[in-house]
Amino acid sequence: MTTEILRNMLYRGSEIMREVGWVVFDEIHYMRDKERGVVWEETLILLPDNVHYVFLSATIPNARQFAEWVCRLHSQPCHVVYTEYRPTPLQHYIFPAGGDGIHLVVDETGQFKEDNFNTAMAVLGNAGEASKGDQRGRKGGMRGNNNTNIFNIVKMIMERNFAPVIIFSFSKKDCELYAMQMAKLDFNTIEEKKLVDEVFNNAMDVLSEEDRKLPQVENVIPLLRRGIGIHHGGLLPILKETIEILFGLGLIKALFATETFAMGLNMPARTVVFTNCQKFDGKDFRFITSGEYIQMSGRAGRRGLDDKGIVILMIDQKVTPAVVKDMVQGKADPINSAFHLTYNMVLNLLRVEEINPEYMLERSFFQFQNQAAIPDLIDKVKAKQKEYAALTIEHEHSIASYCNVRSELDLLGSQFRSFITRPEYLKPFLQPGRLVKVKTEKYEYDWGIIVNFRHKTGKDKKTHRENPLTADTVIIVDILLHVKKSHSHDADTNVPCPPGETGDVEVVPVLHTLIYQISSLRVYYPKDLRPPDNRKSVLKTISEVKKRFPEGPPLLNPIKDMKIEDNVFKECVDRIKV
Repeated sequence: MTTEILRNMLYRGSEIMREVGWVVFDEIHYMRDKERGVVWEETLILLPDNVHYVFLSATIPNARQFAEWVCRLHSQPCHVVYTEYRPTPLQHYIFPAGGDGIHLVVDETGQFKEDNFNTAMAVLGNAGEASKGDQRGRKGGMRGNNNTNIFNIVKMIMERNFAPVIIFSFSKKDCELYAMQMAKLDFNTIEEKKLVDEVFNNAMDVLSEEDRKLPQVENVIPLLRRGIGIHHGGLLPILKETIEILFGLGLIKALFATETFAMGLNMPARTVVFTNCQKFDGKDFRFITSGEYIQMSGRAGRRGLDDKGIVILMIDQKVTPAVVKDMVQGKADPINSAFHLTYNMVLNLLRVEEINPEYMLERSFFQFQNQAAIPDLIDKVKAKQKEYAALTIEHEHSIASYCNVRSELDLLGSQFRSFITRPEYLKPFLQPGRLVKVKTEKYEYDWGIIVNFRHKTGKDKKTHRENPLTADTVIIVDILLHVKKSHSHDADTNVPCPPGETGDVEVVPVLHTLIYQISSLRVYYPKDLRPPDNRKSVLKTISEVKKRFPEGPPLLNPIKDMKIEDNVFKECVDRIKV
């Protein structure tokens, strides 16, 4: 049964559970799965202490940590039986897209062949150059040839007697598409075809006449007769079971499957092929992990039948040796708890006496791993504290004093600007030609020239009529600014022009609160700002002002010129002077 069914039986208090003495968890590494992992952990916590457990997996590097958690959870010993011995060694090959052969990159002793890898990447590079002129469709030229590449690989495998082969794809659609591409190939004898018909018809007898006419059932039998199978989660359960039986009997020579076929089924083959080294994990495309590679490639090599297993990895883009080494020679992914409280879990816990969400959290593998990490974290904190204590800074007192003064000046400067940008003080000085400086959270601009300003009003005219003062609270000022030349791919528009670049002069709408310096000077600018040359002439005007005033153009006096009589503002100015 699935862990979901077992969990539901535990919540219901099923009578059968009182008779259970042993529970066997196959593929226990599923506990790290982001979606289903929480169910496995939930089930383990709910099972009674008098039950004994067996956990099976080929890919748990932190088996000891997991065993310690089980010991603590159920107060019984947990023995770890572990071996790295593999009865049938594996050879790992790379097939570069567009190439005409496979390249051995890791031999049966685990040695990485750097020269062979570089040769494969060179073949891939040459094929990529050749395909640039034929990039039609969504995936381009090289990916469009993927069907041909798989056809050639399967044909080569059969010619070299490397069958049976499992071809792993990461989508159901690709599984079916690649299988259909094998229409010209036939791997079964007449006797084997008769056996396929017999097994298939016997299995389909359980279906009604109407169900036997389903496209899925009718389309798969011609493939099965030729020794080609498809296995993915979208098939009818009876079809999947029949295909598994046929594969186990050796009547399917080439099986196109998703990675679920590598989980929990003892269905080894002589050869395993990966149609891609990347998969979509629900968010984005990523390289398959070493744990996923180990799980799927582990289907290659049949004990007692093959002296070695063959794994072929198809690559359609250049990758570094480190990526392939990590994938092929890396260790399995550790079990890291994916435990989280779900609505379903909380509702179930509320129905059961003496158990609550805190009970589950305290006993979870997630909590156990966090507690186990505490000693290391404490050591790291102590090491950092020791490093901090030994650190010496010259003139530390002076630097600290400067930082305090600088922080206070920034705070006072913000308060100062909030006064001078108030509409009632600022508005009379927003005259065309006035020099101002603009500062946003990200950028500080050079001196610009005011062209015009307007009030920003809401779309609700009724509200505006009832409270006209709201229209004066926000002012949009059009300012001529020197900005970087914009391109369509730029993330930011109207970025200040870096020193040394020509840039453009544009009229940029600016919120009045972003003005932080207002000059007492007003300069001339062309009336028609549509021609670029007219706008760029403004740069010469600003440059002349800078030459005349090396320390910067004179600023408006907020008290004398802008008539700000607020006592709080005067106090702010006095503190800045101090």
